Amino acid sequence: MSTLLLRLAAPLQSWGDDSNFNNRRTYSVPTKSGVLGMIAAALGRKRDDSIDDLKMLKMGVRVDQAGSVLTDFQMVHGKKQSDITQRYYLSDAVFLVGLTHPDDLFINSLKEALLHPAFPLFLGRRSCPPSYPLVLGIRDCNLKEALENEPWLAQEWRKKRLSGKLRLILESTGRGTAIFHRLRDVPVSFNPEQREYQYRYVQEEGYVSCSSESKTEHDAFGELE
Repeated sequence: MSTLLLRLAAPLQSWGDDSNFNNRRTYSVPTKSGVLGMIAAALGRKRDDSIDDLKMLKMGVRVDQAGSVLTDFQMVHGKKQSDITQRYYLSDAVFLVGLTHPDDLFINSLKEALLHPAFPLFLGRRSCPPSYPLVLGIRDCNLKEALENEPWLAQEWRKKRLSGKLRLILESTGRGTAIFHRLRDVPVSFNPEQREYQYRYVQEEGYVSCSSESKTEHDAFGELE
């Protein structure tokens, strides 16, 4: 089984948690609904298209740079009243996300779609486009091994202030003696009129030590080519 690795980094990210119009929070790590939504956009799917095949992907997250929470206060003026909304973002965060599926050809098709997206991509909200590089490639190993073995993706100057002990969160069956968390972030449909989510289990794998050696080089002008 192969694993597709993504680098989710940007000045701002926001991964919808339990939110309403006036208080839009963000989860501390990328949600499965947010990542699958980004992939669906890359594939050119509309909001009412089926995403049953994408739901079969198993996802894991490594927190390479946790970032900090930023709050944006906005005044929304209506015809009868004005409301203050609070929107929360993760600032300066970097995540390594792994995705696996039994069909390696399907994984490769997702990689190609993300490299040549049909629709613009964003990290949770339209105001949060990803920075380059987004796609790190496909690794010929399982999800946990891929996330453990990839070099640390934090910014070089940040590494001097961080320990290199990184959080690892893997999708799980919810069985066994380990401690699990249940998240309601598996999308059934992205249709705004029929938006629905299912639960999944994730397991915190503790902290993994990563090498500071990086396989990718940042090219400040790469996206202008």
